[in-house]
Amino acid sequence: MKRISYLTEWFSCSVAVALLLAAGSGFAQTARLGAGQAKTAVAARGAATAAGVGGEKGERVIIKRMPPPNKTAMVRTPEYGVNAQNTMPKISKKQREWALFEVKYETEAKWMDEVTFVYHVMTKGRNEEGKDAFSYYTATVRYIDVPKGEHMSCVAIPPSLVERYGEPVAVALEIIGKDGTVLDSKSESLMKFPSEKWWTDTQVMDNQSVPVARRNGMVDRSKTPFALINTDDYEVVQ
Repeated sequence: MKRISYLTEWFSCSVAVALLLAAGSGFAQTARLGAGQAKTAVAARGAATAAGVGGEKGERVIIKRMPPPNKTAMVRTPEYGVNAQNTMPKISKKQREWALFEVKYETEAKWMDEVTFVYHVMTKGRNEEGKDAFSYYTATVRYIDVPKGEHMSCVAIPPSLVERYGEPVAVALEIIGKDGTVLDSKSESLMKFPSEKWWTDTQVMDNQSVPVARRNGMVDRSKTPFALINTDDYEVVQ
């Protein structure tokens, strides 16, 4: 918890400096905004509000439960009983742990042709010098022919990446419709970020003092040993 608190203080200080540097130019630009431009901006905001996040009511998708970015997300590899005879003895002495992010969501349309889930995850580990090191993963999963009702979605970070680069400290999800509309989004974090969409914030992702490494390897649940568990809760991945 002390390490998390220290990181929170660092982010707050970093954001304060950035905001002070940008304040002057930001206020100046606002002051120069003409009446016509202001009226256009207000009209645009009104149109966006009228449209509403999620588009048409029938196309709504609601995130019912987000996975917490803590020890709860760490799950051991499932074991299955088989009658096949092994030719070699088992090497692993203990079950390894995956970072598993399971999301429960609900759709209101009778059928949805497709719905896309974009996951963002940050992990915290230690580098070779023993200092805090952060990694960022993203994965896009597209489901097709989604019927009305409750469903599950899931991605995972394999054990080797967890062991090497650390456990999750933040997870976010954006659900996108066929026309590109963001239908719902949520974020859970153990840290305090400058903005809710931390994965798009240069103060977080491109900070030289506390760098965040972009990594590959987070995969859809269908590519993990968990794929055979509660399969009817998940829709077909395209």
